[in-house]
Amino acid sequence: MIISTDMDTMKKIWNSVMNSDYNPISNVQNMEVRHLVMQILAFMWSAVFSIYIVNSIGFFKYTAIAHVLLIAAIFITAFVFQTAKKKPEVFDHKFFRGKDGEHE
Repeated sequence: MIISTDMDTMKKIWNSVMNSDYNPISNVQNMEVRHLVMQILAFMWSAVFSIYIVNSIGFFKYTAIAHVLLIAAIFITAFVFQTAKKKPEVFDHKFFRGKDGEHE
């Protein structure tokens, strides 16, 4: 199917740039460093687009904040999913229980 092929191509292109599991940054073993490098690239592109498209360096703060929030949300979600997959008992602690100490 043509649409499926196009979507696969788009996904490969997206991953080759935006996904540190697939792009050349995947060679960096330390996940924190990978995240930092991707964050720095996001700030750089935020600045470029702020200056080029909006013609305002002042707009950079909004795009930078948006990138921080988006990337942080993705990173936190991935961390929670990995924890749930590898150590589900973490979510069985008292913090996740009701007032009487039992599961709700």
